[in-house]
Formats: sequence, C-alpha cells, structure tokens
Amino acid sequence: MQNCGIGWQNVLLPAALSGNGVSGLPVTNLQNQQGAASLAWRVAAGGTGWSADVKAALGSVQSIRAISLHRTNLTTAATWRIQIRNGATVTFDQTAGANIQNGQCLRILAAPVSGDSLEITVWDASNPDGFISIPLAYAGPLWQPVRNYSSESTESLTVGQQSTTTLSGGEFVDARYVQRGLSIAHQSYGDADAVVLRQIQRVAATGQNILFVPDPSVSSAALAHTALFGRLSGGDLSNPFGPADRHAQTFTLTERL
Repeated sequence: MQNCGIGWQNVLLPAALSGNGVSGLPVTNLQNQQGAASLAWRVAAGGTGWSADVKAALGSVQSIRAISLHRTNLTTAATWRIQIRNGATVTFDQTAGANIQNGQCLRILAAPVSGDSLEITVWDASNPDGFISIPLAYAGPLWQPVRNYSSESTESLTVGQQSTTTLSGGEFVDARYVQRGLSIAHQSYGDADAVVLRQIQRVAATGQNILFVPDPSVSSAALAHTALFGRLSGGDLSNPFGPADRHAQTFTLTERL
C-alpha cells in the first residue's frame, strides 16, 4: 500500500488540444471543468475501429504520473492507449483495457514520465449509445504526503431525487443524480506537506477539479472504484502536537457532476 495521492497540476488545462469530435462538443471541452454530458467531448461512431483521439501539445516538458478520464459513458469493453513523447522520443506507450468503474478509468505510472506531448486514444465500438462521451480528464503529477491519511476519513453519497407519495401511501421516486463525496482526514502532515497543501487549496479555490487516489498501488479496476475527481475545500490547518512536525487538516472532496 502506498500513501494517498493528490493530482492538482493538470497539464491538459493549458495545453493545446486537438482531436476528433462532433460539432458543438469538441475535444477542447475537456478544459471546461464540467462533468455534464452536455458539455463533454463527444465522438460519434463511424466505421470499423472508430475511436476517440486527443493530442495534447504541452508547450514544455512536463512530469506525468497519473492519467484519468471521468464521468464517461464508456463500457467495460473499452480499451485505451496512452502515449507520451518528449520531442521525437516515445517515453511511454501502453495499450490496455480501460477497466471502467463508476464511469471513470485511471492509469497510475510506476514512476513519473517526462514529455512535451500526450496522446490518448479510446476504443469502445460496442458502446450502445453510438458515441463516446468524455467530460473530464486529468494528466499530470501525483503528489503524495510523507504519511498517509487517517482512518477517520469517510465516504458519502448524496442522492438527488424527488419522491412523491400518493394518498394511499404509494411512493414514486424520480432519481436525478448520485454524487460521491470524501472527507479526507489527516493528522500527521509534515511542515513540507503544509507548503504544498496551501498551493493545492489555492488552485482548488479557482474551481479547478482535484484528483484524489486513496492508494496509487492498487489495480486499475480498484483505482477506478476508489478515486474521486472533483471540487475540493479544506478546513483549518492545525498543529495539535505542539513543537512536533505534525499538522492536522481535513479536506472535503465532492465529485464534479
């Protein structure tokens, strides 16, 4: 088991993106921070072996360890290819099953890879929707604190629904959304961690989505089950153990819908 990871430096946001897509739902929608399908990047089915393909010119050499897609309509049959290049040199190239869970897929590299361009290709030919929809994506470093989060951390589900009860007691439920949430408690951040935490909160305050991975060492399927990408807010940073190099802080992270 590894310490938790936080992805807050999304290299896709300032990148120059190019790729296929339907009119009105272009690949640049990956930069709008919204998880709704109506604001997503969408690629319609067309021909044998059709795929969704995005190329990101990063402008300079960047460190990448985590790559993820969120709020997608991808099926469990989907596969994806991740290619990272540094100039003409391919520094990473892997094709594998996407292992979709909760509408998302993640790939955590064993070590950071440097590159000035990134390409992600997704295949899902049997998708019953007849198109691929990808609203959110992350690519970039994965910061890990020196010590892990507390066992007091919790997960929640916010259910958006309207329930109507008839005169005879019958109930009719109109389900609208389910939103995951995490309360990430940590009681032993170090002084060096606190410096990064302040930077993360400043970025999150702009509305930028933050990626949280409870254990980066688990399988891709387990990563997709447990990771969360969304809006983050932090409580007060305290020093409960006096002169010791230990700080406590609790973050609240809610899935971006």
